[in-house]
Amino acid sequence: DAGATEQLKASDPMRWVGLMNTCKAQAEEILMAELINS
Repeated sequence: DAGATEQLKASDPMRWVGLMNTCKAQAEEILMAELINS
């Protein structure tokens, strides 16, 4: 939910950055696994 994300960014920027980095890392791992396995 984008609204919840914006609210978190405003109230707790460091936690928001951590969540974004976690999501990005997970997405990159999935992409790499798909590239290797294809």
